Amino acid sequence: MGYIRFVFIYTIILMGLLSSPVCSSPEEKTIIYYSKNTLTVGDVAYIEQGYSFQLIDFNKKSGDILLKVYYKGEEIDGEDFLGNKNKPVEYIKTIEQKDDEETDYVIFRIRPIDFNEKDKVTYVEVEIEQFLDPLQDDKDFLMLDTSKAVKRGETLFLEENYTLEAIGFEDDSVILELSKDGKPLKEEELEIGDIFSYYKEMGNNSRTIFIARVSKFFESSDSSTVILKDVTQRSDLEENKEGNLIQNLTDENQQLMAIPDNINNITGDTSNQIATDNSQNSTLLNIGGENKSNYKNVDTDSFMPILFLVIITMGIAILKFS
Repeated sequence: MGYIRFVFIYTIILMGLLSSPVCSSPEEKTIIYYSKNTLTVGDVAYIEQGYSFQLIDFNKKSGDILLKVYYKGEEIDGEDFLGNKNKPVEYIKTIEQKDDEETDYVIFRIRPIDFNEKDKVTYVEVEIEQFLDPLQDDKDFLMLDTSKAVKRGETLFLEENYTLEAIGFEDDSVILELSKDGKPLKEEELEIGDIFSYYKEMGNNSRTIFIARVSKFFESSDSSTVILKDVTQRSDLEENKEGNLIQNLTDENQQLMAIPDNINNITGDTSNQIATDNSQNSTLLNIGGENKSNYKNVDTDSFMPILFLVIITMGIAILKFS
């Protein structure tokens, strides 16, 4: 009788735990934009796919930043986004799939990495990662989310006369140089995990021409090779008002920052410091497009083993006292 009671109780507990909703981490599509910008209160940064954000306020002591997010000039949901270095601001869009299930996608992530003061004005350096919006057109990409290898002394030929070379190797870094028609455009030293990005400002938006992430290094007795992943390239062209493709001659990597004519019209009466209590310091607001939700990231890979361990422990305890 005790055994039957154990099996019944254990089955009820197991069904209850497994039927409980389990939060999964939001997905990330291909990275299409990366930069580090320096902003102060009231500044607006324009990124890809019609998105932009404004720095409303910050707290240097806690490291918090407060942002408003816009899509094609319209404020998203009319709420502010709060984040810090450990819990960056993430804009997450919830998209309904064909099977009526919903999937959360990270559209961009903004992380404050440093605070500096110049001429009695405090500036925030932010790191911006933006990922492909699944609902937006991706037909203008010449290559999207692929892998490439660049060997020292050899040239990787890209589209539209762009080339990439690894002009220097150290033990844990590589110097990459991007050129077009033989003219060097950008040179940067990177380590594993770093992102190489070349973009141009186009009106109130940016356009990433080439982006790649350093994946690993391969060393042999006579050569060195860097392996790149997330390699994406877009055409260096844009449409004019008549719909014809024209060459974009805008200088690359200009700071994507603009100060509105009247900041008070947007920000109200704000100061350079925001009073943020301990509970706010640990808050991460994620608001997804048409669908708004406060979402906490949970690593389900580590959660499930713990769940089953708890179930087994409870089963043993019930059996013991039956």
